[in-house]
Amino acid sequence: MIKILQEQALNYKLNPVLQHFCKSEIQELCKKYMDADEHGQVEECLKAAFLRKQLINRECQLEVATLIAEAKADIHVDPILEMACTVDLLRYCGNVASGNARKLDCLRRLLRESPKSLEPDCRDKLQKRIEMFRNADDTLALPLEDMGQLVQQVVASPARKFFLVILMSATGLVFLTGIFLGRATKRAMGLKNK
Repeated sequence: MIKILQEQALNYKLNPVLQHFCKSEIQELCKKYMDADEHGQVEECLKAAFLRKQLINRECQLEVATLIAEAKADIHVDPILEMACTVDLLRYCGNVASGNARKLDCLRRLLRESPKSLEPDCRDKLQKRIEMFRNADDTLALPLEDMGQLVQQVVASPARKFFLVILMSATGLVFLTGIFLGRATKRAMGLKNK
């Protein structure tokens, strides 16, 4: 799974959802990186635009926020940050086990305790990532403003068939309950009138 996420981070064309929802943003904001994107520049451009709040399309915002949130899993999912912090990872976090964001937490702790000990490029990218993590968490945690947004989220969801089955089952249950209770109340009314 980590390998797939790394490859998607390095080449946005491997992520069809990102391509679909952020098509106009990629063409407008990240045009100069589109032709030869093999080093994750388009995704970096979208993340930077997300940080600057330049992404207008709500679906694109959510997709980029999801990408950023996935990068919190561990540093290996974010190859750009991993490349920038390779020296610091080997020097300070070499004995830390991979997974569960342990290496990323090691770098964060170093950034808090002694920011000068980190390489300048690593320090800058890590600070941006931490800010992106905060913004992504805020974006993903936003409550729905109206029923239209709820419908859009359900329609865009990969589990939309499940939601449709639940909705239809609930509607059918209400209908059947109405039929049986309607007959029972009609029968009770008939007995009362006698």
